[in-house]
Amino acid sequence: MGALLLIAAGFLAGYMESHKLTVRVEKLEAFLRFLSSSRAEIRYSSMPVETILKTHGEGIAFFSRLQGAGGSGNWMETWKKAVSEHAGSEGFSRKDLDLLQGFGTGFGSSDTESQVAHFSLYETLTASAVNEARAERDRKSKLYLMLGIFGGIAAAILLC
Repeated sequence: MGALLLIAAGFLAGYMESHKLTVRVEKLEAFLRFLSSSRAEIRYSSMPVETILKTHGEGIAFFSRLQGAGGSGNWMETWKKAVSEHAGSEGFSRKDLDLLQGFGTGFGSSDTESQVAHFSLYETLTASAVNEARAERDRKSKLYLMLGIFGGIAAAILLC
């Protein structure tokens, strides 16, 4: 019975690591959808930052931390703080956090045409990150599962 529990624990550890890769892809895809829909909204209606976050920010929980920050006058600091404190726990990698930080420095800080160009740039960068995350998930997901199972089996054999 103990050996089966060790194998199950190994499988679960492998599954958790594999799941992190899937969550990263989902979060990057949500950010890409946000960029695409927000760019169109900015181009045609010139909505304020808070309204854009509220309207198009589904799937990205740290956006809720930014509500009410636009009136404080310290938008970039609030963005950086929200990214550093909360986005890391959502499944983004360090490279993704750097991408989010870079996006936040130009978000809401210029005229409509510059914002559209900013969103287009970060759409391209995020699409590249999504493709990279998918490739990493496809490459490493099964590996983590197998390492977890075989690690559990090895621990069971050594302890039995």
